[in-house]
Amino acid sequence: MTPPLLKFRYEYPPGEAHFLEAPTAEAAVLFLRRTYPHNPVDVLPTLREISRWPAFWKTVDTQGLVLPDNAKPRS
Repeated sequence: MTPPLLKFRYEYPPGEAHFLEAPTAEAAVLFLRRTYPHNPVDVLPTLREISRWPAFWKTVDTQGLVLPDNAKPRS
């Protein structure tokens, strides 16, 4: 059984919300560092774990790589 994925919210550019799902906070940080290598200082402080989920999100694996929609585990 796969453990449930954690849900996160971050903003970049400021005021523009984005959502992702990851097995750990560390995986979410790896994703953000890879996605925004030029400005992690602006992005990482906006990362927050959330309990409820919007309709749009990204799911990342333990290495912080984005999973395609058909590979997302059901939680």
